[in-house]
Amino acid sequence: MNKFSLDMDSCSSRGEPEHILLVEDSASLANLMRGKLEARLNAIVHIYRSFNDTQNALQQQEFTLAVTGLNLPDAPNGEILDLLAQSGVPTILFSASIVEDLAKNYAARRLIDYIVKEGQSSVDRVVAAAGRIIENRSVSILVVDDMNIMRSDLVGFLKRQNFRVHSATTGRDALQIMQDDPSIELVLTDYFMPDMDGFELTKEIRARHGSDRIRIIGISSSSDRHLSASFLKAGASDFLYRPFLPEELQCRIDNNVETLLQLKRLRYLAERDPLTSLYNRRAFFERAAVYVEQLRDDQESGTVAILDIDHFKRINDSYGHETGDRVLRTMASLLREEEQQRGILPARLGGEEFVLLFPKRNSETAQQQAETLLKRVRTHAFASPEGVFRLTASVGMVALVPGETLDNQLNGADQMLYLAKKNGRDRICSDQTLEDFIISS
Repeated sequence: MNKFSLDMDSCSSRGEPEHILLVEDSASLANLMRGKLEARLNAIVHIYRSFNDTQNALQQQEFTLAVTGLNLPDAPNGEILDLLAQSGVPTILFSASIVEDLAKNYAARRLIDYIVKEGQSSVDRVVAAAGRIIENRSVSILVVDDMNIMRSDLVGFLKRQNFRVHSATTGRDALQIMQDDPSIELVLTDYFMPDMDGFELTKEIRARHGSDRIRIIGISSSSDRHLSASFLKAGASDFLYRPFLPEELQCRIDNNVETLLQLKRLRYLAERDPLTSLYNRRAFFERAAVYVEQLRDDQESGTVAILDIDHFKRINDSYGHETGDRVLRTMASLLREEEQQRGILPARLGGEEFVLLFPKRNSETAQQQAETLLKRVRTHAFASPEGVFRLTASVGMVALVPGETLDNQLNGADQMLYLAKKNGRDRICSDQTLEDFIISS
């Protein structure tokens, strides 16, 4: 599977398309590249065939990245590269005449990559490079170096590659930045630093995060050839000696980012219910159990609930299992919206049952949110080949008790769900309303 086709964080739309600037004077090649770029990426490709047209376009439209040849009819000496560099657009050079000096110093020309025209496969490499640059925008990197020039050069290089970049001058600062921003996934650290060296920082990071969560690349200007082995033994994922070729640095970073994406993909598939893309039972228990453990120390409240779709068997019997699956996916979509808007943690327990964790909500607040959810379920129109129909759901919920196991608390919610269904369905039974249910029954 292409890494750009899997959205692991959202099952909604892919968002606004990217705008890619393609500068190519060959109409046939330009159309071929546009077709492949737009087919593989969520992008709109704007084709220009001259320096002047490109200059005008840059004044009217913002571009995520540019793909350009080296020589144009009205700019035969590579002037297009200077124009794109001045505009700050990340640029991939795609040319049959890349001179050796340009290949060695492409980063100094503010290029993010260069690809030689060598037939059909080279077009595919351009598409892959463009996809990588777009994907890089979702990756946060931390650069740790006490030397201003070295740090600034590295930060500038990474920003041109479209990464989100943080920087620190000491190991302690780096650890604090990582604590404040858990999105950081890749750390590039120098060896010599004033408060703790790169080995110590690497060990500190590894004590907190595994290599499946954060990759570490060690960097040093030292001539000690044993340094790389020491870094790797300390927990680094890779190592580079300075001065390094920008192309080698780019390849090593890309390899580590690709490893992270593969691990994310595997983690996503292991944690998600294949039908609804919600967390599965195991993944929910892992996350909810951590929250339950913290309740006693943090003196916080919380509520857990089980939601069951009323008369779901009738839906399968009346409309077929395909419609039943569509109902489950729609319910999951409603729960994801609640997750985004109100911060709940939903998961599919199995069948037509879903579990909801309401962090930092007491029973009263959680019940109000659950009532809103049930109202949305009642008013939602579900489609089937036989026509539109509506359904309801029942909920059982209990306040989380510090020190009690999650299994026991879910058993309590299940008992409340039983009472809700026994008393007519399409309602909520909680430890706050239990007395009313006992009286009515």
